[in-house]
Amino acid sequence: MYGVPLRQARTSPIDEVLDRHWLLAACALVALTLAAHAMVLAAPGFYSADEWQKVDYIEARGFADFVRAYLALRPGPEFGYPVRPIGFLQQGVAALWMRSAPWAAHLMSVMNHALVALTFVWVLRRAAIARRTAWIAGALFVISPLTSIATGWVAANFDQLYVFFLLLLAALVVRPAADRMGLVRAACILLVTVAALLSKETAVVAPAVMALIAYAAWLRDRARFSWSFHAQALFLAALPVSLYLGYRGSAIGNSLLGDGIDFYTPSIANVPWNIWRLFAFPFRPNLLEMSDAVFASVWQPSLAVLAHAVLVFMVARMFGARWAILYLAGYFVFLIPVVFIPSPGAHCLYGSALAMSLAMAAVLVRSVQTRSTPATLLVAVGVSVLFAHAWLIQASMFETARCQTRFLADADSALAAEDAAGRRPLRIIAEQGPGARAAARVVGARERYMRDGAPLVVVEQGSDERATTQSHPLRLQLTSACALIPASASTSN
Repeated sequence: MYGVPLRQARTSPIDEVLDRHWLLAACALVALTLAAHAMVLAAPGFYSADEWQKVDYIEARGFADFVRAYLALRPGPEFGYPVRPIGFLQQGVAALWMRSAPWAAHLMSVMNHALVALTFVWVLRRAAIARRTAWIAGALFVISPLTSIATGWVAANFDQLYVFFLLLLAALVVRPAADRMGLVRAACILLVTVAALLSKETAVVAPAVMALIAYAAWLRDRARFSWSFHAQALFLAALPVSLYLGYRGSAIGNSLLGDGIDFYTPSIANVPWNIWRLFAFPFRPNLLEMSDAVFASVWQPSLAVLAHAVLVFMVARMFGARWAILYLAGYFVFLIPVVFIPSPGAHCLYGSALAMSLAMAAVLVRSVQTRSTPATLLVAVGVSVLFAHAWLIQASMFETARCQTRFLADADSALAAEDAAGRRPLRIIAEQGPGARAAARVVGARERYMRDGAPLVVVEQGSDERATTQSHPLRLQLTSACALIPASASTSN
């Protein structure tokens, strides 16, 4: 065991460059973010109907009405109901360019990611983390597969925003000035906690994050640790969280009693399975979305869990068991609100990428410092696997966007022709696969594709049969290239 981690024993030429040219390093990190998300920026479309719902609303009612409707504060019928005015405001702005310039909408998410990465590095430096460790952690965060879905999916900007505000919260406590809270600092803690809560309800973990920061500070320097300062910080973060939970008490009660949407109904029985899946996710490159089907195999997720366990072991071996436990707590703290629901999405792992990126950076730097070639190579292989995983996720999202763009163009043309002739809605016949899922996802729950409460476009996979607004819809077939053609006799029966 090598002792307390992350502190720099001596200043190297690299450290001097990072100190003198920190602005250049920041620009390099932004450039890395843009380059690493080239496929996201180049995507001709989007990921699901969530993004397009905002476009439909604005086109039908105007941006001002969108702001009034989406930014209103309501307890909601269940806890999964989104009370996220800050995130919705940004999505509304992005929706203004989704048709004319998709890259502009994606750029907002990518720049969100760059901002979070820069803030992450800043917080680490305020906490006296070694320069190289901090900047490497920032770079690893940028390319992490845990952040890919939240960055490529415009409707998942909530995860980026609440994590950003929690990082600002961390910045207020990792470097206390003479262990004094002060009115300004206290007010800022309250303000950023409220902002995090209004970005996404997952920010209710703010007090737990404060507790982990306090524990890390105690581990690093027990002699200078101030119990009173960190207790005050935890109390201040817990105050708006308590008020928020009280405001949404009826919604939480409905979710706990199973009166809400099934997808958001919590159960303790979901926890073991979700922990297994979320822990396996980063080191399983062929895992593009968090669904039950991809976990049908036992050995593949088991290998991914083993690979992640190796990282935990290396942290324990180099820095001690308490730091390994702290890493696991930091990885799962952002997932506490979602491990109870049936199927949390991969975008929920955005905050977990902070802990993983810092752990890998610390292990890499320590391995190089101690000239441990096997450990250095092992971390390098791990980083390569993570980057490959992130790239595969982006490639999948790019193909989804391209498929949806072509499908929507053909579907809109067919609907326009049918409306002109006063005829029928569309029934799309599709083989089960990525194309069918992409098509179904982009028209589902969209006001634009509804008439009298029934869908105008129904995508049927295999033998799936669903009702449309009329009993004899126009039948079309979805090709492997996501184009629509007249359905053959064999597929229309």
